Amino acid sequence: MKPQAVLHALLPVSIALVVAACTINTNPDAARVDCGAPGPNGVDCRIQRTGGTGAFEACWNLVITCQNGGRMTGSACHDMAVGETEGIRNMPVAGFSNQAACDVPTSGKVERLGITSK
Repeated sequence: MKPQAVLHALLPVSIALVVAACTINTNPDAARVDCGAPGPNGVDCRIQRTGGTGAFEACWNLVITCQNGGRMTGSACHDMAVGETEGIRNMPVAGFSNQAACDVPTSGKVERLGITSK
């Protein structure tokens, strides 16, 4: 067999392997976290899967800005099972730092959301 014939015979196989390698991880695990208003029992956060179907752990910080300009920060994580689409995680008041600097909570922002596949 001529070298060109071997090359032409292997080319479709090589292209298929490259395409397969590029498409293996097209839908990685991903999520978003939305937290409600703080209350006496803390803050409930809703974790919603936005990609993938595998098990993962979502971890985040919630920074609450206060009327007097103070800020409180809390951290939480939530495990999501294979195929699960959403979950709820309560962040207790006691878990927030710098509470003395806050008079009245006015808004919150999820920061540093990290997704770790399991």
